[in-house]
Amino acid sequence: MDAVAARTARVAALKAQVDARLDALCPPSGGRLTAAMHYALSTPGKRLRPLLLLLTAAQLGQSAETALDAACAVEMVHAASLVLDDLPCMDDAAVRRGQPSTHARFGQDVAVLAGVALLNQAYALLARAGHLPAEVRLAMVEALSGAVGLEGLVAGQALDLHEPVASLAGLREAHHRKTGVLFMAAVTLGGLIGGASLTELLALERFAAELGLAFQARDDVSDAGEVQPDYGAARTTLISLLGHEGAVQEADGRLTSSKRALVAGGPRLEPLCAYVDLLMGERRVAEAAS
Repeated sequence: MDAVAARTARVAALKAQVDARLDALCPPSGGRLTAAMHYALSTPGKRLRPLLLLLTAAQLGQSAETALDAACAVEMVHAASLVLDDLPCMDDAAVRRGQPSTHARFGQDVAVLAGVALLNQAYALLARAGHLPAEVRLAMVEALSGAVGLEGLVAGQALDLHEPVASLAGLREAHHRKTGVLFMAAVTLGGLIGGASLTELLALERFAAELGLAFQARDDVSDAGEVQPDYGAARTTLISLLGHEGAVQEADGRLTSSKRALVAGGPRLEPLCAYVDLLMGERRVAEAAS
């Protein structure tokens, strides 16, 4: 088996572990609310965020089992953000990844409760990780909750709804808050579990921030020409600001910068570069835009 095939197989195995653990943590039985939570977690996706966490922790010497619940916590937060973003009072999206969105399937009331429950289950999962030192658990809860709040997903959605951007700098900030911050939380949690040094943690944050911008740039390029939901007005995208070629260059440049950040972080992080293209290259095949 060559190196690329080995990495592909490893990522597939880690994804399967995440899927199985999420099923165990949030089974479909138990009532309409838990069924909605399971539905939100089980729609088709590449599990990019938990994979980033697991690969980071592994590169720092920790097993997948040690980091698995933290990876699932990050995916719970991601799923909750999608459930809430899709609501009629938000983005009003009836479809998510080719399937009815959670509120379309279970009703708005259950969808709101499912989103809130997933957020709180995520924090509880980190707090209950008794195999990790208390200071690590506290730091993980702080990092993940911070990615949701006024510096993260919530702020990003508020910008999206009420302060539409028209500049490149504004668009990058919106992309960072809606995507980059959760990427940063994922690698930070992996770093904390793996005992990363301050230099390594800062490098991981820079890596994830650049990767988030690359992810959104790839998304804009992939979505170009597709029929988009009617939000009442055309949204600013990298395509509208930079053109197709400029957006492609933005994506490629950010991807290169993300790898440079890993290299700058030292020899323990540099091997993660080999997984960046694998995780990003075929994203649209397996995961719709988030």
